[in-house]
Order: sequence, then C-alpha cells, then structure tokens
Amino acid sequence: MFETVRARPADAILSGDVPLTLPLLARSYLLPPMPATAFADALWPLLSSGPWSRSFAVAPGETARAVEHALRDVMMATTTLRPEAVDVRHLDPERRAYRHLSALRELWCALGDLLPPDLAILRGVLEARAEDVLDPLHVIHDPQDVDLTAIERAVVAELIARHGLPADIAERRAALVATRETCRGVSGTALRQLQLVMLSPQAGRIAQDDSVRVFGLRDAEAEAHVAASLAQRLLAAEPALSPSDIGLLLPAGPTYVPFVREAFARAGLPLSGLPAGQDTRDLAGECLLHLLTCLRPSAPVMARASLLRLALMPWPTDLGLKLSQAAMDGQRQLSRMATFDRRGRALLAQLEKRPTRAHALAELLERVPRLLSPAPTMAEDVAAVAQRIGEMVLVLRTATANAEIPWDDLISHVDVGAAKPEADGPALLGAITVGTDGVPFARPVRHLMVLGFAEGAFPVAPGISPMFLDSEIELIRSQCGLLLPSRAAILSRRLAIFRGQLMTASHSLTILVPYRDPAGASLASSASLCLLARCIEDCEEPERLILDVSGDAWNKALPRAPETKSLPLLPIVVPAMLDLGGNLLALRQDEEGRMRSQSPSRLDKLLVSPLAWLLNELGIASRVWEPEGLDVLTIGSLFHRMAEDLFPAGAALPKEAEIETRLPDLLAAAVRELAPFLMAASWMVERRRLVTEFTAALIAWCRLLATLGAEILGNELSLGGQVLGIPCRGFADSVLRLPDGGVVIVDHKTSSSGARRQRMENGWDVQVEIYRALAQQSAGNPELETKGLAGNTPISVAYHTTRDGTLLLHGPAPARTAPGVEMVYADIGSEALARLDTELRALASGHLNLPEWTMLDVMAKGGVKPYALEDSPLVSAFVRGGDTEDGDDA
Repeated sequence: MFETVRARPADAILSGDVPLTLPLLARSYLLPPMPATAFADALWPLLSSGPWSRSFAVAPGETARAVEHALRDVMMATTTLRPEAVDVRHLDPERRAYRHLSALRELWCALGDLLPPDLAILRGVLEARAEDVLDPLHVIHDPQDVDLTAIERAVVAELIARHGLPADIAERRAALVATRETCRGVSGTALRQLQLVMLSPQAGRIAQDDSVRVFGLRDAEAEAHVAASLAQRLLAAEPALSPSDIGLLLPAGPTYVPFVREAFARAGLPLSGLPAGQDTRDLAGECLLHLLTCLRPSAPVMARASLLRLALMPWPTDLGLKLSQAAMDGQRQLSRMATFDRRGRALLAQLEKRPTRAHALAELLERVPRLLSPAPTMAEDVAAVAQRIGEMVLVLRTATANAEIPWDDLISHVDVGAAKPEADGPALLGAITVGTDGVPFARPVRHLMVLGFAEGAFPVAPGISPMFLDSEIELIRSQCGLLLPSRAAILSRRLAIFRGQLMTASHSLTILVPYRDPAGASLASSASLCLLARCIEDCEEPERLILDVSGDAWNKALPRAPETKSLPLLPIVVPAMLDLGGNLLALRQDEEGRMRSQSPSRLDKLLVSPLAWLLNELGIASRVWEPEGLDVLTIGSLFHRMAEDLFPAGAALPKEAEIETRLPDLLAAAVRELAPFLMAASWMVERRRLVTEFTAALIAWCRLLATLGAEILGNELSLGGQVLGIPCRGFADSVLRLPDGGVVIVDHKTSSSGARRQRMENGWDVQVEIYRALAQQSAGNPELETKGLAGNTPISVAYHTTRDGTLLLHGPAPARTAPGVEMVYADIGSEALARLDTELRALASGHLNLPEWTMLDVMAKGGVKPYALEDSPLVSAFVRGGDTEDGDDA
C-alpha cells in the first residue's frame, strides 16, 4: 500500500524522503494495534447466511477467504471505511450485483467497528484530529497517479489538509514522477528500448544485443546456480562492481527461496532482502483437521501419515518422517517401531481409538493437547490447538451422551489458514538486492536477473472474483461510485510494476525461464515474453528469444547443480554396468550382522531392474503419497483374508450357501482392519462389487477343491530357506493335500490367467517356483512337517486366478480332473532363475547391471510385466537402448 506516495516528516533527521507506510502512520498517530485475528474470527460466525451460505456449508475455509477478500475490496473502495458509504439504491434489486453488494454491506454492519488491522490504521488516521499526530507529515505524491485506491486517496488528502504541503512541492513532485518514469538503460541498447516501449500500443523494434538475454533452464535449482555463477562472473569481470549493483527478481511465494539461499551461500555472495524464515503454517488447524479425519471410521491413511509428521507431535522430526512413511506403506503396529516416551505412547494409543459417540470423542479430544510436543517453540501452536479443541468440545457436550458424532459437520468447520508469507530478510549494504514479483524494486542496479519467468508469474494473473464479474464491477463503479478493482485494472497495475522493476537496470537484463516445475511437470514461459519479443527485431515468435542452455554443451559457460528429479531433457549414455564395490546383497542385515532374506517380490524386481532392486534395498525408492484407492494389492489382501476365513486348515469345505451368507460380514470386518477408507459412503458401489466378485470366485474355488478332493493343510504358511545361494522367505497363500498324497502350494491372484499362463509356459515364473524350493527344505521344521511338506512328498505349485476360476498347475497331474484345472508342463522358472543367478552373482561382487530395452522386450513377450520401471523416473532413465549405445563400464 502507498507504493508511490512519499512522506517527509517536518523535522526529519535524514535528508530526503521516506516512504509513507502503515507502520509510520501508526507511530505518528499513536494508534493501538488491532489483534491480527480479531476480524477473521468475528467474520466466520456471520457467514452461515447470505448468498454464499451454500458454498460455506461445503467449503467453509475457501468461502470465508473469498468473502473476506471481496469485503476488503469494498472497504477500500470507500473514502470513510464506514459501511454507510456503500449506497446500493441505484442498483437493480433483481440483479446479482445488488444482492452481493447488499450482503457485503450487511456483513460489514454486523462486524461493527472491526476492520482488518491494516485498514484499522487508515480509519484511525482519517478520524483522528490534527493535534493527535506526534510529527506532522508532509506528503509528496503525484496527483495523476491512478493506482491509489479510494481510501488511500482519502488518507493522502486528509494528511495534506491537516499538515499542508512543503514549499518546494512542485520540484519534489516532478522529481517523484521523474524517478518513477526514468529508463536507466543505456541509450541505443535493447534494454533501453524494452524499458521505453514495452507497454506502449505501438512498440518499435531494435536488434537484440547483450543487454537483454533470455536463457532456458531445467528448473528452479538450475536457475539459482546459474544466477549465482553469472553474478560471480560479473563481479570478476568488473573490479569496480559491487554486489549491490546486482539485483535478483524472484516469483512470489517460497519456491525459489531455499534454492537461491543455498546457491548464493555456496558462491559466497551476500543477499539483501531474501526472506529469512520458513513459511508459517497453521499447525493448529492442520493438527485438528488430520486428527478428526484419523479418528473417524473411514480414516484415510494419508491423513494419519500427515498428522504423524507434524512438528506438534511429541517425537523427533526424523522419527515423525519414519512413522508417516510407515503409515503410508500400510504398517499398523507403529508403536513397535521405536522406543517412545509417555507422551508418544499415549498419543499413539489415542489414535488407535475409533469413538462413535459425541461425549466419547469430546473426552478423547480433551486429552490430546497434553500429549503434544512440550518444546517451547511449539507452545503457541499447542495453545491454539487446545483453544480450538475446547470450542469443539463445548459443541460436542451440548449433544446427548449417546448422540452420534457429526463427523462431516465437525470437519467442515475446521479452517486451516493459508501459509503466511516469509518475513523479509535483513537489508544489507553491499549485498545483492532481492526483489519479488508484484513489489516495486528497492533501488536501481546495473545488472538485473529475473528468475522463474514462467506461466503465472511476472506478473501474477489476477484471479476471477467469485463475487463480482468485471461487468458488474463497472456497473457498481458507475451507479454507486465505488471504485472496485477490475481484473483488467489489477493486471494493468501489475504490468506497470513489472515494467518499473525492469526500468531499474542500467546495463543488462538476464531472464531465466524454467522448463519444469518442482514436481517435474513441463512449464510454459511467462505471458510477458510476448511483450519483450515485440521490442526485438526478427522475433515474431516469442520463444525464439529463449536460448536453451539446459544441455551439457553449456555446462562450462553456465554451470549448474546436478539434476535427478525427473527424466532428462536430453538423452544420456547408460553404461552396461556400474562398479559400486562391496557385496550389495549384504546391504540389509539383521541385528546379528546376517544378510536379511529376500522375498519373491524383491527378486521379481531384480529380474527386471537391478537398479530398482538396489533403491528398494537402500530404502530410497520413490514413494509417492496419493489417496488410497482400490488397487490390485488391496483387492488381493482382502481376497486372501476371505479365503483364509472361509477355508480354514483342517476343516471341511463350507457349503455354498454358507459362503454367500458369511462373506458380507467377513468382508466388512476385513475392510475395517485392512482398508478402512472403503467404509466411507462414497465407496459403497465398490464394496458391493467386491462382495459379488468374491462370492462368485470363492464358490468356484470351493467347487474346484471338492472336485479335486483336496484338503486345506494351511493358509498363509511361512516358508524360509536358501534359493540360489541367498536366504529367502515368503508366505504361501494355501497348501493343499490331494487324495493321492501329493501336496500343492497355491498362490491366489485376483486376475485372469492369460498373462500368468504365458509367463509360466515361457519359463519366467519366480514366485511359486521359489515357494517350491523353500518347501523342499522343510525337513526339521515341525510346523511344515505336520503339513505334509517333508520327506519325498511330491510338491506341485499352482496359481489360482480368481477372475476366471482357473488353477494353473505345475507338477504331477492329480488323480482326479476338474473343470478349470490346467496343467503347465514347461520348466516354469528356467529363464527367470538363470537370469536371477547371473544378477545375484554380479551383486555379490559389487556390480550393478543395467538392463537393455531389447532384453526387457524379450521378457515382456514371455509374460513379464516391467512394473519395476514404474518405481521411479530414475529407474527407467537408466535402461540401455541397445548394444550400439552402451557406454563403458563405470
């Protein structure tokens, strides 16, 4: 506010002027501060009525912020900051503009004297007396400035009326206008031309030169390191140049701050004005929202994981990260993962509860604040949690003791405030000046670098108002005299600020355009690139201005940090093998220093990509947090539980009617334990489909077992031993004994049989072949011997595919035949075990083989789906294109 207005205290000690700011006004008029949250806290209860009430019921936080923003615009469009200044009599009562403006006026009246803290200062100045000021303020401003809001103009006029104008006002106004309109670029350069005509209707063109350069780089990290490198080179090339002669412009928000801080610190370059602290999050709001979401019956695991890693938790940060990832990975016994103090144990115990009545939830919530972090730095946030919980408990206790919990209503009223902007860093002399998109630059510089010149920045596009259309704003301006800001006016002002920022540079402008955002997604350049291109000759297409320096050829000229977040923009040469040294199979060890066992799923990953296997062994595989869904693993886990419950070991086969009767209740219990998110009403269709599909599949399974005359010996049977010279462990879904004494190890697959049959017939099976090898080592294991896995008993293996009721059986043919049983006579694991043997030998010697696409194609034709390549873009990036592209061994 007041960016273009200057104030000169009558008895100023410093020569020159100082900006007219809100703190200066508050100090000069001794205005008491208004509590920061008083206005927002009073606004919230009033939003349940009005034209926005239905939106507030669905999305209270977003609606409250939208209404508050619209109300602020209306307030600042008045000259008194009083609701009486809003006159709606000239608007058509049947029009939307009338309804919304009237509702905002009524809301303002209901708030009484409350205002946002910054506007409270302005009203305090307007309603003060001239003798209330400590030091008269002589305001120097440009009367032609159209960027001031109505209330800002009123404050300036009031200050002039009270304190008068300095004698040299004409000269000072002229100097103020000249300062704002000065183009500092050297005459005849592209920079000067850009500053002069960038926003002119008819822009003249000039040949591009070194005064304006636009570079295309990979991402924010690369930009920061290139900017630091360029600053070093400028200082080295010009001995008389000071760091304060260099300026940086960053996009609004926190994204670029850590990268710039790290890159310039590494380069030894001081920064003035770089935000100093981290974003201030509404930890209390986040904690309460995640807590309520975790306690309800259909708790999503992501809410639990988000809660466990909050800074308010009573355990160290590193343990919180470990617990949250474990929750996302499906682990449920989190209390066994570490040694917790009393607070930690008690809090985890509370999170395990699922209250169903209002008073029970109130009692649980009351205990939570005492179990949060005792750190002094968290005291304010813990107190905020306690206050919010106290308000919620009062609501819960007004209900009867046995009243059901209104989960949706409670959660909808938890408002999580947006992150507050970082505090400005210290202003340093002799340091590189840092500015931000949308804020006038602090001082003139010789060389200016703009980072993050991508879509949505320079300038930030104004959002669409949910309250008024631009046509309605024009109607309100003409009929009511309220100068509400239109999108066009906001964009025009932001463009003017951006031009003003560029006008501070005298010798060079360097613009850095990122190709990817922090998540690796592609970015377009800023729309302002078109404004720059129209000033440059032979640049009809704006993208021609960008010089791509993301390739290796530019590394020496523009060094940047290594990049591994996503696929490279240019092809990379992949070696056939990496020599990492040491036994890679011994990376995971138990407490006694012994090699931990591999599982069939780990070896299946190794079959496709040793790199994916290695990342998994090191615990650094890509782990994407995403909402829970009904994926193959979840369906498989639920089916295995149904098969185990309905077909217990040693019991007679159930009747088909019994399966139909018991399965819905058994599935509901399994869902509560294994996939509680499915209990939500929105998953009702999927739950019913699972009941139908599981019932049909298990009835078909029952008929197949009855026809074969098979007996269930065990379910989820643990198998362990040595395979290919390494320890292995797995769990067999079911173990059957046939009438002829033969034993069959069965693995249930919730899929069709086509791909699995293809894999077995081509020798690429891993899982059941490993189970058979482990089962053959059961001698001396009493549990396995009692199941018939001992001596010379022939062991067959099979996959039961539930979607088509097929049993793919490998081994001696059973004495009885049954519909759905298919014999596979090929050596089902020959190719897979041979390749695994090669890879395991390489790993033992410290070598990591990188696969070829041609080999993966062979495996795919054999039925192996390369799921391991989906683990991370890094894994698929390190697949060789063929023998002609192989590099040397590393």
